[in-house]
Amino acid sequence: MKSSKSSFSLFRYLSPYTGRLLFNLFLRVLSAAFTIALIIAVAPLLYILFDTGTGIEAGEAAGGIANAGIEMLENRVNLSIAQHGKTFTLIIIAASLAAAYFLKNLCAYMGLYLFSPIRNRVVAQIRNDMFRKFMLLPLSYYAREQKGDLITRITANVQDIDNQMLNQLQQVLVDIVTFIFLVSALFFISVPLSLFVLVLLPIVGMATSFVSRSLKKKSRKLQNINGRISSQVSESLDGLKTLRSYNTTHYAIGKFQAENRRYFHLNSRVLHRINLSSPVSEVLGTIAIVAILVIGGYLILSEKSLKPEAFITYLLAMIQILPASKNITSAYFNWQSGKGSLSRIKEVFDAEELIEEKPDAESLSGFEKEIRLENITFAYTSEKQTLRNISLTIPKGKFIALVGPSGGGKSTIINLIPRFYDPVDGKVSIDGKNIANCKIRDLRAISSLVSQDTVLFNDTVYNNILVGNPSACREEVIEAAKMADAHDFISEWEDGYESVIGDSGTKLSGGQRQRISIARALLKKAPILLFDEATSALDTEAENRIMAAISAYGKKTRQTIVSVAHRLSSIRNADEIFVLEEGEIVEHGTHETLYAQNGLYQKLCLMQDTENGAQKTTS
Repeated sequence: MKSSKSSFSLFRYLSPYTGRLLFNLFLRVLSAAFTIALIIAVAPLLYILFDTGTGIEAGEAAGGIANAGIEMLENRVNLSIAQHGKTFTLIIIAASLAAAYFLKNLCAYMGLYLFSPIRNRVVAQIRNDMFRKFMLLPLSYYAREQKGDLITRITANVQDIDNQMLNQLQQVLVDIVTFIFLVSALFFISVPLSLFVLVLLPIVGMATSFVSRSLKKKSRKLQNINGRISSQVSESLDGLKTLRSYNTTHYAIGKFQAENRRYFHLNSRVLHRINLSSPVSEVLGTIAIVAILVIGGYLILSEKSLKPEAFITYLLAMIQILPASKNITSAYFNWQSGKGSLSRIKEVFDAEELIEEKPDAESLSGFEKEIRLENITFAYTSEKQTLRNISLTIPKGKFIALVGPSGGGKSTIINLIPRFYDPVDGKVSIDGKNIANCKIRDLRAISSLVSQDTVLFNDTVYNNILVGNPSACREEVIEAAKMADAHDFISEWEDGYESVIGDSGTKLSGGQRQRISIARALLKKAPILLFDEATSALDTEAENRIMAAISAYGKKTRQTIVSVAHRLSSIRNADEIFVLEEGEIVEHGTHETLYAQNGLYQKLCLMQDTENGAQKTTS
């Protein structure tokens, strides 16, 4: 659980595959070399077909090495014709072309074959690390962020990295190597023409830069809107019952349509920019071809410094350059677009893990004596303190209750014990060890939390309870369900414990969901049981029955129970009750002692029609 301080880097994920990537690059080089061989071989083929044996002598060629190279190939052809005849030589050249074409595509396929698993592994590893980061980030992070937006980051944004960056990296390797080889071939054929091509390249680069300007910024905005759309869908589905009960579904629809409209307009602008790259490249390429035709024609007709077959070969090479340069331009555009998703992913990896485990953290093998909160001060924001100078001791085997008006800090105390938050000042210790110096896994292994916000999974009842202790046997699961008063209603279902409860337990009532959550916590058999209004959805009779059973079990097993409760009848048998108001402990003692003090606790009891802990009405 140690926090990673380094920023997210895509190349860090690619670095373990450096050897494979280099071999992949070698295959790309071979593929490009065979492409060049195909183009260069066209010259002797034309020489045979059109019998241009009266061409320029090598020594007279203004192109120097270029024409000398063509001359060398033609001399080889002449030698083969003299020995084997034109037909046989033509067959040999054609077979060589076919072999080169086959090898070119074989190398290209092998490159793809090697790179595809790398892409998939990188994407899988990013998702794994991102989900692990989600599990480590503090609860305060999720209070700021939207659930749907985070889901978009780990799904759509990571997929964008694959489609717009890794896929482009795979393709651009071929195109860059091919481009370099083709440019080299151009210089081999004609230096003057190639110098003219080099003048055109910066013009193409400037045009590309102009079109791609602001694409990264627009892409980032687009991904943010997409995240908000996902969040709104998630929130609207979660709150569908509320929206319908207030007849405000039209409000949710209007809000969604507004966001979707913004996405549509911005996405159209981004796509227009991306789509503009192809025609810009083609127009500039066509202009270059026309200019080369004019200059090449001049070199052939006027200066006679270039052979016709060499010029045709040059044009073929130039035509091959156009798709490569076009693909490189498109890859650049897509890469810029993918940077928007990349920056959103980096934000998650760079988020600060406030709850960090120290490198030399102590082990916490169990719980034997007591939990102590010493001079605890805590604040969720800088504006207001939630807890002020809180000190209390919770002995092992005792039932401790926290009560008081809403906002008093009761739930915060519960969340400090498993170290979901760290106090601003003071310390929490277990058996004399400051929990900030202990291993987080050990700390959370000795505590079970049941929150008022019931969290269940779209699985069977049995598996939902088993989350508390995956190694438990079926008898232990049933025993925990009985103690939580859940066994009877589970047994009434046709599939019993194998019944699927739906997304977040939507097939269950609020009380049933809480009982399954309680059973899950009890199955863990942790020495510290934390209840944060865990029975708020139950009727009074069921609540009292469950709390009595848990209290009796706790005394038998010396389990410590810390319970936050609004209904005071459920905690009247607590060993000690702490009354909190505005972040401070204002009273503490047993139910009888506190009730006799005529203070805040008695006032709370009277407000609930309670006298001596006997509640007169049910909720």
